[in-house]
Amino acid sequence: MNAMFPVEDCLTPSNGAAVVGDGAHSYAPVESVLRALEVLKHLNMLRVATVTELHKITGIAKPTVVRMLETLITAGYVTRDKAFGGYRITANVQNLSDGYFGAPMVIEAAHPYALELTQRIKWGVGVGMLEGQFMRLQFTTARYSPWAMPMTHLRMRLDLFTSAMGRAYLAFCPDYEREALIDAQLVRITPSKRAESRRQIGRVIDDIRNQGYARKVRSREHSSTETISVAIRNDGLVLGCLALGYFRNAVPESEVAQRLAEPLQVTAHAIEAAIAENYGNMTRTPMGQNRN
Repeated sequence: MNAMFPVEDCLTPSNGAAVVGDGAHSYAPVESVLRALEVLKHLNMLRVATVTELHKITGIAKPTVVRMLETLITAGYVTRDKAFGGYRITANVQNLSDGYFGAPMVIEAAHPYALELTQRIKWGVGVGMLEGQFMRLQFTTARYSPWAMPMTHLRMRLDLFTSAMGRAYLAFCPDYEREALIDAQLVRITPSKRAESRRQIGRVIDDIRNQGYARKVRSREHSSTETISVAIRNDGLVLGCLALGYFRNAVPESEVAQRLAEPLQVTAHAIEAAIAENYGNMTRTPMGQNRN
């Protein structure tokens, strides 16, 4: 189903240091702790990073960066990623924020399955998560695919109503969350068009559910490529979406379901099982916020 959703495109203070009445810190900050947190922050943003990359971003000397990473590994917050040639955070960073819901645990669960799928079918896959009114690409195996696909850089923002990931999210998230997301978009168009827009969105969502996966809306800019996506779910919620990109002339339309969509769905189910086994039911409210 390639019809575009008929909506217009749209693109607390810390508790660490005690403070006195005038706002000054009662103790001088520990510089080594601040620098270690700086390294951890940038590693979280980059998902996978080398010592050189962290050195360039933070300005911290390489030997110091190495010592900090080794310390964070000992603490369980960082691990070496031999497949990607660097370091990445672990799901243990969740312990730093009570009730925090974010990308690390989903990426950690998806990592081996997504990589195995790319090695098997050769096409790059990615994991995206809801961020406000958009999807954000949080992980990709594009570098392991022999084919260079457009729009595969980490942290890229994907439209909720035209991207495959966004449409998969809308189709499989809970009704109350979908309504909130749609309402936030429909407010941008004239009131007289909202009722018909909502009906058309409903028809597209029904098609996606029946098919079991979503496709992106075709555009002239990327007419030679296609993207399909499925939801990663846990306890009735969509944690993120798994997407696969390919060239249209490389896979006959009649073979897409069997060759690509079915393996993608199997991989998503494996990720869901890994999340359930390792973390149980992950709770959050709509729009990616905490329930607590």
